[in-house]
Amino acid sequence: MENKKTIHGRGHIAKYTFDDILGKSAKIKATIDKARRFGSVNATVLIYGETGVGKEYFAQAIHNVSPHRDGPFVTVNCAAMPDNLLESELFGYSEGAFTGAKKGGKEGLFVMANKGTIFLDEIGEMSDKMQTRLLRVLQEYEIMPLGDNNIITLDVRVVAATNSDLRTLVHEKRFRADLYHRINVLTLMIPALRDRREDIPVLFNHYLGVYNKKFGKNIKGMAPKGIALFNAHSWPGNIRELQNTMKRLVILTYGDYISADIVTESLLLSSLEPEFLSTAQHQPAAENNNTNPQEFEKALTINALKAARGNKKKAARLLGISRTTLWRRQKKYDIRI
Repeated sequence: MENKKTIHGRGHIAKYTFDDILGKSAKIKATIDKARRFGSVNATVLIYGETGVGKEYFAQAIHNVSPHRDGPFVTVNCAAMPDNLLESELFGYSEGAFTGAKKGGKEGLFVMANKGTIFLDEIGEMSDKMQTRLLRVLQEYEIMPLGDNNIITLDVRVVAATNSDLRTLVHEKRFRADLYHRINVLTLMIPALRDRREDIPVLFNHYLGVYNKKFGKNIKGMAPKGIALFNAHSWPGNIRELQNTMKRLVILTYGDYISADIVTESLLLSSLEPEFLSTAQHQPAAENNNTNPQEFEKALTINALKAARGNKKKAARLLGISRTTLWRRQKKYDIRI
């Protein structure tokens, strides 16, 4: 087995533990307790959660209390690579396996994760071809690198994560039912931040301290109106969105307290980030504080105009639309700012 120094040098180490998962709500405590129990047994774990909830934090924390904790922790983003690259990265290849193959071949990530954990993030984005190959590995815990006839036996724990409903994908025949049942041994659902609002002040204080230190500031808190806005926000991007927002707030604040105006502008910018906007648009209406897509579009437009202090050019730029489209929206929704 590789020693920890070697594993760390290769970048395959889990640095987060359950102590790094912040919150005091009953929901997050129950999720942590369940994840701890999962960590103690050598079985596949499937983690569900929206973007930004901290799925990799939980995956690393599970590894760090598992029987494999002295082994490597290898992360694979299944959505970030095309099939041919993902296949060679996961399973490795021998010299001459294909045009451009590296001399001496390449060790695959499954082999790198041996005696440890492999974290398959965004597994719902895998193609049917890659799902088939992964299923074979999980059935036998053996792999054969591309262009090689030698079989390598694996002792690796698999933790997978997704922000998609795999059961729906199975029903739509976009995800293999047999692979779903193979990875769905232990299931962990991580709650969205809007479903554990009592944790927002905990996260606020934590990141205020982090960014005060990083940027050499001594901000003491937030104006009352700003706190109300902060607590009422739906946080479609969850903890990642809150962290990014706190960083922005600390950078933009020069006094002792974060003003409500800066909070309004920062939350608008946050809601306009494509990743978080996409999540917000797919939330139920009651959760994003809008009754339908038209009201959501109207609210975004009003917020953009307020943040731009009525400057149409700036507001259009924030929204990623032309000034003509902005004018049409104002006319459509009778927005007069």
